[in-house]
This record gives sequence, C-alpha cells and structure tokens, in this order.
Amino acid sequence: MLRRFKAKIKRTASPSNSPLPSTSEDADEFPSLTLQTPHEDIPVKETLGLLRLFPHNNDCESENENESQPDMPAPQSYPVDIIAVHGLGGNAYKTWTHNPDKTLWLRDLLPKSLPGCRVYTYGYPSSVFSESTARVNEFARVLLVKIRDLRERGDSNTALVLAHQEEKYYGEVLSCVAGVAFLGTPHKGSRLASYGTILATITNAFTTTTTAGLSSKATRADLLDHLSHHSDELYDLVMAARNRLHNLQVVSFHELNPMPPPLSSIVVDRTSATLGIPNEEVIPMYETHRSICKYPGETESYKMVAHALRRIATKALAGGQTLQRTSTNSSSRTLSEIERTCLRLLRPDGDLDEDDQEPRLAKPIPGTCQWIYTHKSFTYWLENGNNALLWLTGDPGCGKTTLAVSLTQYLEECRGRQIAHNVAVYFCSSKHNKQTDAKTVLMGLIYQILSRHRSLISHVRRVFDIQGQSMVNSSSSLWSIFTSLTKDPKTKPLYVILDALDECESTSCRWLLDSISALLAESSETQVKFFVTSRPFLRSHYVGAIGTTEPHVSIDEAQSGYIRDLDTFIQQRIAEISLKRQYPSEVKTYLLEAISAKADQTFLWIHIVLALVEESLLTSLKDFRNIIAGIPDKLAETYMRYLSVVPSDHQVIASHLLKLLLASSRPLHLDELNAALTINSSHTTVEDVAEESHTAMAHTVQGILGPLARLYGSKVSLVHQSLKEYLLDKGNTSGSFCATYSVNEQDSALQMACACIRYLCLEDFDFDFFSTNDSSLVGMAGLHGELPTFGLSDDDSQDETHNLHSDLLFRDPAVLNQEVCRMLASTYGFYSYASLHWTEHFALCEDVASDDIRDAALQLLDAENARCRNWLHFYDAHSVDSSTERLIGQHPVVLAAYFGLHSTLKSQLASSNAPQATKNRGLFWSSQRGHERITSTLLAVGADPNSRELDQQTALTVASEHGHHATVVALLTDKRTDINAPGRKGRSALSFACGNGHDRIMKELLARGCDANHTDYSKTTPFIWAVGGGHRTIISALAKQKNRVNINHQDKEGRTAVSWAAGDGMDDVLQHLLKLPGIDVNILDNKGKSPLSWAAGNGCANAIAVLLRNPGIDVMSLDKDNRNAISWACQDGHHDALVRLLDRMKSAADSEDVSGWTPLAWAIQNDAPRTVRALITSGCVDIERRDHGGRTALYWAVEYGHAPVVKVLLEEGANPEARNSWGDTPIAMAQRSERADLQELLSDFLCKGSV
Repeated sequence: MLRRFKAKIKRTASPSNSPLPSTSEDADEFPSLTLQTPHEDIPVKETLGLLRLFPHNNDCESENENESQPDMPAPQSYPVDIIAVHGLGGNAYKTWTHNPDKTLWLRDLLPKSLPGCRVYTYGYPSSVFSESTARVNEFARVLLVKIRDLRERGDSNTALVLAHQEEKYYGEVLSCVAGVAFLGTPHKGSRLASYGTILATITNAFTTTTTAGLSSKATRADLLDHLSHHSDELYDLVMAARNRLHNLQVVSFHELNPMPPPLSSIVVDRTSATLGIPNEEVIPMYETHRSICKYPGETESYKMVAHALRRIATKALAGGQTLQRTSTNSSSRTLSEIERTCLRLLRPDGDLDEDDQEPRLAKPIPGTCQWIYTHKSFTYWLENGNNALLWLTGDPGCGKTTLAVSLTQYLEECRGRQIAHNVAVYFCSSKHNKQTDAKTVLMGLIYQILSRHRSLISHVRRVFDIQGQSMVNSSSSLWSIFTSLTKDPKTKPLYVILDALDECESTSCRWLLDSISALLAESSETQVKFFVTSRPFLRSHYVGAIGTTEPHVSIDEAQSGYIRDLDTFIQQRIAEISLKRQYPSEVKTYLLEAISAKADQTFLWIHIVLALVEESLLTSLKDFRNIIAGIPDKLAETYMRYLSVVPSDHQVIASHLLKLLLASSRPLHLDELNAALTINSSHTTVEDVAEESHTAMAHTVQGILGPLARLYGSKVSLVHQSLKEYLLDKGNTSGSFCATYSVNEQDSALQMACACIRYLCLEDFDFDFFSTNDSSLVGMAGLHGELPTFGLSDDDSQDETHNLHSDLLFRDPAVLNQEVCRMLASTYGFYSYASLHWTEHFALCEDVASDDIRDAALQLLDAENARCRNWLHFYDAHSVDSSTERLIGQHPVVLAAYFGLHSTLKSQLASSNAPQATKNRGLFWSSQRGHERITSTLLAVGADPNSRELDQQTALTVASEHGHHATVVALLTDKRTDINAPGRKGRSALSFACGNGHDRIMKELLARGCDANHTDYSKTTPFIWAVGGGHRTIISALAKQKNRVNINHQDKEGRTAVSWAAGDGMDDVLQHLLKLPGIDVNILDNKGKSPLSWAAGNGCANAIAVLLRNPGIDVMSLDKDNRNAISWACQDGHHDALVRLLDRMKSAADSEDVSGWTPLAWAIQNDAPRTVRALITSGCVDIERRDHGGRTALYWAVEYGHAPVVKVLLEEGANPEARNSWGDTPIAMAQRSERADLQELLSDFLCKGSV
C-alpha cells in the first residue's frame, strides 16, 4: 500500500497540468483516503455544485412511464428532492457509480423506486490533492445557497438527503429537509483518517522539496484531520447536528465487511457511523466502505436504501409536512447541544418548575399600582434616552414586590403594543436559599434575555468556549456576558427589574451595585433601565458609598397613590369576605373603617388581619374588635402575637413545620412537606410513612401556622422574608415560644436532613433501580405498576414477564435512566427532593446529628449499597455538571469530599485505610467544590496536591478555575503544591484565575511567585486568557508585571491579545489594551492577518473604530493571501465594518487577493447588497471589472442567484449586456439557471435603458 501511495505522490508531483486518470483499483481502494480524479467523462467544472441527475433538463417525466418497474411496487408519486452528498476523496458522480458497468444508481435505479422524485448530486473539491483551500463549512455554505435558491424560485419539493462520510447540515437547510440517510458516515471520525493525515503531511513535505515549492496540488491534510478519530472540530459539528436532526427522520447505514487487503479492516465502524439520537434507525449492510454507496442493480443493499428513502418520503407526505423557513434570530432558533448546555447552566433555579416563582408573587388588584406611572421620578426614568436607575424603597411588607410585578406587566404590555421593550425581571426572595447572590441574579437575567432572543446565545458561547461550566462561578464573567448582551441591538432598550435586592448576600450585592453604577456611568453603547426595590437601608449604604444620588421613590413618604392602593385593596378584600360570610352591612362598615385606621401603610399587616377575620369562627362585632385591637402596631410584635396563639398541643409540630420551611432549598410541595413532617425512625417503608401522613395537609398547615404560611397552588412558603429573619433572630432567645425555640439554621437543617436521610433509607430503595440485570428490569416494571415485584412462582408467568420487558435490555442506558428517574419522582413524592438536597442539609448539621442518622448517612455513601447507587444516579441525571457521573461507584471518602461532609470524611479516614488514589481523588473534588476544611484535612493525611485527575486537572488548577480563594490558599500552604503545574489543556492555575476573572486568586498566585507568562498547549498566556474573558482589572494587574508578562506574546496561531480582543469585538477591552505602554497593534498572525483584518472579518465595527483611532495602525496591511481588512469585511457582508474602513482606506477597495478576488467579488458571493452598494458608491470600485474569464460582477451575481445584489448592481449602472470570454451575457445565465425573477429584473432594466 505504501508503495502505491508513493507512486501516487510521484504522479501528482508531475509538472503536467493535465489530469491523470487513475485505475479503478487505486481510485476505489478506500474512499476516505482516495486520491482520484473526477469522472472521466465529466469536465472538472461540471462536478462541482448542486447537479441534477434526474430528470434531465430536456427530459419529460413521461419518458419513463413504459419502462420496466423494479420489484418494489410504486403505486403513488413521491414529489421529493433527493440530494446525494459525497465524502472525502469522493466525486459528485464517481462516489455513486458502480464499476465496471458504470451504473449510476441515483440516476438509473432510484427514480423507478420513487416515481415523481428529482435526484441531485452535490460535488465539492474534496480530493486529498486539491487546489481548493476551502474547508467543510464553506462547502456546506455553497450547498445551502443552492438549496435556498431552489426554494426561493418555488422549484423545490420536500428534500431527502443522502450522505457519505461528511456531515454538514446547518440552519435553514432543515426547513426543507424531511429526513437524512447516512451511508457509512464517520460521525466520530476514523482512525484511518488520522493515519492519512500523517501520510498527507509527509506528502506535502516531499512534494515541496522535490518540486521547489512549485506543486499546485498540496495534500489536504486539513480535511483528513477534520475526519480523524475524536476530532474536536468533527465533535462540535456532530453535537450541533444531533440537536438539529432531532425532529427529522434519520437512517444510518454502516458497513459489516472489511476492506480488501492490504487494508483488511472496517473503515467506519458502527459506533462512528451512528449518531445515537432517539429517532435514528440503524441498518447494517454486508458491504465494504467502498461498496456501501455503489450498486450494480437492484441488490439487497440497494433495496434497503430505497426502502428507507420511501419510508421517509411516505411519512413526510402522509403527514402533510409543510417545511417553513425559520429565522435563526427568533426565540425558536434551534440550539446546538453545547448551546443547550449553556442555557441549562444559566438557569438559576434548575430544581424548580419554570414558572415556580410566578404563582407565589402577589398579583396587583385591578386599579392599583397606577400611581407609580405618573410619579415624576418614574416618568423621567422611563423617558430618558440614556441608561438610568430608579430605586423604590419601603419597609418589609409594604407591597414593593406587588408593584414590581405591576411594572413588569406594564412594560410587557408596551412590548405587546409594538413598542420594542425587552424586560428581564428577577425577584431576589430569600425564602429559598439558592436565590441569594449576584451570580444567581445575573444568570436569571441572562437566561431571560436568551429565552427571548436565542440568536444571542453566541455571547454566552464565546465565554463558555474559554471557561466551560466554571463560567457560572465567576461574577465578572457573568457580568461580562450581561454587558455584551446589553450592547447588542436586539436588546435595546432593556428594562431590568430587580426586586428585593436587599435580600441578596451582602458582599455580592455591593459588587453588583458597583457594576451597575459603572455601566450607567461609562457606556454609551447600551440603553439599559434598572428598576431596583429594597428596604431603605440598602439604598442609604449605596448612596453613601458612591457619593451620588439616583432617582428615588419612597413608599414610606405618604405617597398619595400608594395610600389609595391600600384603600382599594382593603375595600375589595372586605367586600369579598363579607359576601362569602354574608356579614351584615354594619359589620362590613366596621371592618373597613377599623382596618383602614390601623393599616399603617403596611400591606403585610393588612393581609394578616384580613386572613384572621376570614378564618374566624366567631363573627360578632366584639370578636372582630378583639382581633383588630389585639394586633400590635409593629410587624415583629405581629409575628409574636400569632406565634403565641398556636395551640399548646401544636407547638412542637409548629416548630417542625417552621424548621422545614426555613431549611428548604426550594419551594416544597405539600406532599413533600407532608412526608418530611411525618417520617421518623420507626418507619421502614414508604407505605408506613403514607399510613401516618396527614390526609389534608393544606388544612393542617393553615390551621397550625395560620397567616404565617402562604399556600399557592400545591406549594407552601412563609408569608414573608421578614418572618424568616424574625424567626432566626428570636429562635434561641430566652422566653421564646416553644414553636420558635431552636429555630436556627443548624437545627432547621438537622430537621430536614433527618427527613431526607430516613426517606432514602427506606426498604423500598434497597433495590437497584438503575441496574440492567434481569431482576432490575422486573423491579422497574413493578415501578410502572405493570408487574408485581414479588410472588412470581409460576414458571410460565416468569417467562411472560421476561418476554414482556425484554426490550428494556436494548434501550439506551441514558434514556432508560431518565425514565427510571421520572418514575421514581412520580411514584415516591419525597424522593426527588431528598436525593437532590440531603447532602447540603446534612453538611450543616452533621456535628450535632445523632449516631443513627450518621450511620444512615454512611449507608447512603457506600457504593456497595443499592440505596447509594439509586440516589447518586438520580442526582447525576438532574445535575447540570456533567462530571457528576464520575461519582457513581466512588469510595465514601470521595463522596464526602465532594458533598462537603467534613465530619463524615474525618470519621472515614480514621476508621478505614483509604488508598492513596482515593485521597487524591477526594482532594480534587473538595478543591473543585471549594470545601476548604476538607481540603486541609486531606492534605494533612497525605493526599497529593499535584495528582492529575479529571481532565488532567490538579487540585490547584480546578480550585482556581472555579474561583475558590480560600481553597487555593489552603493548597498553596502545602509546600508540595506545584504552583505552575499544568491542568486541562496545559493551563496553569494562574491561567484559569485570569481567564475566569478571579482577581483575588490571581493576586495570591502572583504574590507566591508563579510563572506569570506560562503558556498552555495552545501557547496562550494568562494575559491573553484575561483579555478573552474581558477582565480589565486583571489585565491591568498583569501588565504591571513588566518583567514577568509579555503583553505582545503570540499564541500557537500567532495571535496576540490585541488580535483576540479585536476579532471578538471587545472594543472596551481593546481600548484598555491600547493604553498600555509597549502594546503593538500591528502584529500579524501565522497567516499574516492583522488585528484590523480580524475585526473586519468578524464584523466588529466598534473595534475597528478603536483601532483606527490609534496613530500606529497599519491600515494597508496584507495577509499571506494578499487580502486586506476591506476584503475580510466584505467576505461575510459586514456593512458597518466596511463603512468605517472606507473612511481610511478607499484606495484598497478594489484590490485583488492572491486568487484574483476583489472585495466586490467577496460581497457578491455572500449575497450582501448593502455591502455591494457601499463599495460601489465609494467611487473606488470598477463595477465593470472582469475576471480571467471575462465575467463581470453582474454576471457573477446572476450565476450565484442573488437577486438583491443583481438589483443593486443594475441600479448602480452595471451593464446587463456585458459578455464574458465565451460571449455569454447575464440574462443568458439567468435563463439557463431557470431564474424567472432574475430574467424579469434584467429585462426590465434593458427596457428602461432602451427608452
């Protein structure tokens, strides 16, 4: 084989330019690496593009009516388009042609099997020895343009796609595709392609040496590398395709026969040939990789393919499939798997239902909350065209949240009236522990913006590609994402409502307010309006710190509109209660007057009093007087008053209820609260718990806690955040009520932890639900309620059971696990909460837990125990952290380290001789999770801080990546820790700290002498990572380390920090960089591309403006392909970028690159009419300039089929009668392309010109 390969190299290196036909033996040896010329009978230029095989342009469909039919009946017509796409080394014709009989089955067989279909083949320059430099995404773009053109001229049916080897399906093509059939497509690459990459590299070196660099056909090692085994590029493409193909019919064929000697192996095995998506049909074929797509006739293999295509077509047509084009900028834009991961990470309340917050928010009564809209501060805030902050303050329970809800509805209604308002709202209630810090607030805001504008996911993807899942641990990274979103035109104007901001964690709250102040002060590219509500103290601290004031509205300043709202609320509620209880008019009048007199502008007080009035069984005027007279004026006294009326025989259960509600990590469903309240050490099964559970839980909660609890739907919470604060403050005060005694964080956590642990240890969960052995499948069936899990004594019954559920053996484990999780959650009401949260509660109280609870917790950490495996599988299935799968089966020391169980970990270390590898792994997880005490304990018992664990990360690199400063300090205290040890992709701890915006860790590492210029595997330094993350404070700190940091360092691609900032459109960071002494703005990368060209190519108009203001910028810089910044701006039609460049470099607007392409040619190719017009109106472009074939810009636009560009060119004076070297005109080209719209456009202009 190698001898033949050398012979091919020798032939290719020949100076002759004529194509060398290859023998069938060589050309078809293995298609993945074939070095072949086009089909002998077809000129090269006619093998590229979307080529119709059937019917021919001059054929009539009736010509085939009398021909013999294949053995498959075809009683109906199939008006579908079938598009065949070849693979690497393939050809539009030869890939599908069987030798030596030259049967092109797409043309000769398929139309008979699917009457009425049209068949196309798509060709692109995929030969290993190809002059083309285009990459796969560019081949795909041309295909998309061709399919789009078919659709636009109404000349396309529903499409079916055949693919061999390469996968390239993006965006709009799915709008007209019913299904896809893959023939030996290596979705996960091929090891043979990896081998081919090596040979191709040797080939290039050989030909360059022997031909003095004059060879015109270098080996396309890049294409081979794209298909190599586990290629990163191919992985990203397949992950995107998996999501896009989810709703299509997909059939994947894979080969079973190896290639003949000397290869003697399978080229694309089943694993690589399948996508693994639920709707995929996988069909094996007794073919080799070469023969899987070539059929001499109606063979069994051909019939399999034809039948599959018929099934796809039949289903699509029977369902009346109407495939509409969708906008990629809409909220329904299809997301890739990686983009979906980004959204899952950003969802701040992943445990909750999506609308969980909504039911518990008080809705304003009609006619209330209107006063705010006429307040002078509000109108100024709303009408001001700049960024603005409006602050609403008020004491607890005065209705701030209700007003925030009203404002949200108001702004949303404005949006509904075609006023472009984008509204993002976050209610910072601390009723649930996870909603307490600035990071969570930012994640919530970003998630809402992306839910409305999915196309903006690119702002998140850019940060995710750098930081991965740890981006959500960095406040500065999240703020960077948020600010980049605010600069996008789609979000302008943006209204951000932050309710109860005082309930956020104080440090992060101050940081968030500082960041908002900076945004308001410095950015001219945004239009953001912040509306903040809080108690008065937060605003006072904020104003005192920054020394300035923002517009402010205080509910406590006797706002007349607010007082009217109180009156309206009281009147409506009393009317409702009086009607319900049929109170006489004098009682109704008394209640209205008495409650209004004592309201003291507090909605909460009113709510509590009215609830008592409504629930009172005694209804005389005297009774109502006692209720109202007994209500103290102050809210704290109100809470004390209602705690005091809890019956003495219910004090204990009231304490339990309060503790459970205080400890809960999310809103509890009534059945969850019921199970947690009921379970005790005597229960052994779920049935035991159910027998002693309350049968009317809502009644029980309301009767015992009264107005202190609020029920909304099936969920329950404390009535207000101020009640939580009161309980925690008074819990251990002497003389407190029994109901509130020991209501503190630790005891509340213990109450909930005991409930969770006892529930998970019930006998019902002794069975491993996630195992795939036969007994597990029977148990799973029992969970469905379809089969008994015991008492199977009859042999026939057992056989029937086995047969009934034997399909479970062949299900995808991931899908099966999800189904098991759903069944567990629906069958056992408390299982979900207990599995997901028991460790966080136990971590707060393990020191005071009883011995039996500690022993039970150890069972849940023992991987040999089915109870442990069950909850871990459930936890993993619901975690957004993909690494949690690695926890299943781990040693108790590792699990205790991950979940922060310090006392449990110490006990395990003392009672068992944990292996060194276990301690190392535990140290890694404790560092990743930020458990400082556990990290120190493991270091003390000999855990290796330099051990390479998951993704080759060390304890220090992973702690630094996730921003755990105290853990980093603990690790650095150990002298064994290598401060420069490389982690994932060779990145150091400093690299992760700088890239993720953890400035305290950065300072700690620099102070301890780390290598500030350390490079990773991509030769990227911490400074470049800091620039990529947009962390200006870190950039400045590193730049000051003049002898330690090279601010002009070039990475593996030759790009500098300036290049990355310019190319990513980070104009604020770029402006910051250009102020640094010694920064070089013109350093070229390995391809000769300047930072200005990068900014232009990515359409970063503002970054271009920043660069052009720099006096040292070289605007005329050319890369190795002789392309300048204008050329790059035109390639993707970046009009705004082009306009900025034309101000400085008009003379370069018509320059040719190495391929003879001008900027106008690039703009036409990309169908960018605005860009084309900007070039022409600059006065520096020759609109009639001809290429080597005599074709003008107008001719190219017509050939591409870009009607908007054709129109612009004609309007700007292009000659519609200009002939090329073959005497061809644009209108003749339009006629051949069957583009009636272009013919009409050209004819109209010809007529106008002749008048």
